[in-house]
Amino acid sequence: MKIKVLAIAPYPGLKELLEAGSREDARLELEVHVADLQNALPIVQAARSRSYDVILSRGGTSSLIRKHVSIPVVDIPVSGYDILRVLTLVRGANSKVAIIGFPNICRGVAEVSGLLDFDIPSYPIESAAEVEGALRQAFGDGVQLVLGDVVTVQAAEAMGYNGILITSGRESVLEALAEVRRMYGVVNRAQANERLYEQLLERHHAGVLAVDGQGTILYANRAGASLLGYDPGVIRGMNLRGIDPLWARYIGEPAPAEEGAVPGPSRRFQRRGLNIEVAAAAPVNSMDCRYFVYMVPLGESGTNPAFAGYEVTERIATFTQIIGGSSEIRGAVSRAKALSRTERPVWIEGEAGTGKGLFAQAIHSASRSGAEGLFMLPCGSLSGGELESLLFGSETYAGLLHTEAAGTVCLTQIEQAGSLLQLRLAEYLQGAGLVRIVVTSLQPVKSLLKKGEIAAELARAFQDSVLHLPPLRERLEDIEDIARVVIAAHNSRYGKQIAGIRPDVVEEELQQILWPGNVRQLKMVLEHMLAASQGPYVGMEEAKEGWRKVREALRMEAESHTVQLNLSGSWDEIERRILLEVLREEDMNQSKAAKRLGINRSTLWRKLKDVLQNET
Repeated sequence: MKIKVLAIAPYPGLKELLEAGSREDARLELEVHVADLQNALPIVQAARSRSYDVILSRGGTSSLIRKHVSIPVVDIPVSGYDILRVLTLVRGANSKVAIIGFPNICRGVAEVSGLLDFDIPSYPIESAAEVEGALRQAFGDGVQLVLGDVVTVQAAEAMGYNGILITSGRESVLEALAEVRRMYGVVNRAQANERLYEQLLERHHAGVLAVDGQGTILYANRAGASLLGYDPGVIRGMNLRGIDPLWARYIGEPAPAEEGAVPGPSRRFQRRGLNIEVAAAAPVNSMDCRYFVYMVPLGESGTNPAFAGYEVTERIATFTQIIGGSSEIRGAVSRAKALSRTERPVWIEGEAGTGKGLFAQAIHSASRSGAEGLFMLPCGSLSGGELESLLFGSETYAGLLHTEAAGTVCLTQIEQAGSLLQLRLAEYLQGAGLVRIVVTSLQPVKSLLKKGEIAAELARAFQDSVLHLPPLRERLEDIEDIARVVIAAHNSRYGKQIAGIRPDVVEEELQQILWPGNVRQLKMVLEHMLAASQGPYVGMEEAKEGWRKVREALRMEAESHTVQLNLSGSWDEIERRILLEVLREEDMNQSKAAKRLGINRSTLWRKLKDVLQNET
């Protein structure tokens, strides 16, 4: 298929280079016009009916075109070679030379002229309207010869001075044509994906809406429109609050995520015979979409495992992402790799923050089932009934353990699963199951057996495949390696150029701590230190400021969880007040409340039934 390209060349010589370059690729169908800045717009507007795939231009002309079209605009660069050629031309000239252009061109000239030991003043501009003023300033400073783009050279010549155009050479043109091919491929794939996703949404039985911050419906699939009782062609543009005033209570509750952050938890409720979920959208869309709304009839959602809340990991980690060169962590990696090559279930034991989830992902990624899905089930957040339903299914749907799409199921904190589920899981592991099982625990298997928190039958199923993860205090020499990765990510995220942590900080601060929170805690501390650093290295001053921020954050968290309770009355009355207070603090989220209280969600629910009955 031909790639239809409209090229606007600001000067005639560029047209010749473009036409010559396009002849080297039969896929390119190139139409070139010579025009600059405002003169290019009529050409672009007249060419809209031709359905070009890409527009190609240079400098300020491409920037101007980009504001008036929706198709991709590729910029022909001014490379270091182009700048070197023009500086070689004017070097040694008796006339005083200066550069007038956009900041990127001025910076490029400054870099190259510095390498040549050739000082050339620059006059940066932000728009074509500033060219004449910059020229007058330059000429007032004694400049006689001006380097720049077409608009600069033309303005200089109109004022009676000489100008030299910085042209784009053959290598720059070939680079731009390569970018055209790449851009075309990206856009083509994106359009194909968009068509595919739209088909998937339109044919899905669940209702799906995309909504802006005011509740206006930006998109609704057929099912979504039908469930709300409207025609698909009519519902777009309507406001959910107008359809049902109760929506005002829920739209806006899940806080939209900040740039680059993971959206927070969704809000679920029942209304109009529907199970409804409102989820915050990540801020990376062009539709100003702030929320996604999912709707399923109550009769269907009651048997739909998607509403139970397991986690599907999209980006799976590999063993190469496990950091550290100590014998302890290398031994754990070696053991994990050996286990990943088997079909056996794996039990990962380790303290909080040691990387159990990371190892579970790496084992899955390296196993035969790595191409299939990895499902993470938090035993502390799901009741025994929910776990059993998700794993083993029901009369209306197959559970994860009987689904070919599930390559690995990881049950985190297995000690919080009920004994009946543990026994059923042990029975499953005795057979030839389709799905690999990985479980994690905060304490060693032997300790859990002694306490009676794990069924002996389940422990026996993992007796030859237990993986112990060392705490950070046993591998303090890995701190520097971990810090390097954290620094690199911090630099990328915040645009800093931190080169490292000074040795005295590592030796006297970081390696003198027992790190009860392990790697997770270390990363939090490092982030605070890096945030306090403005120079190339984290020194003692930044370290102390980082620790101060950590202590302040922990103090605020502790204060937020401090409750002034009335301790009068019977134990049942005190327990009732504690339950209700924790629930209020967690916005009535039972999973979070159960986690705070250190009990299973099913236990919390049993206690709540009594509490709510007494309250009413």
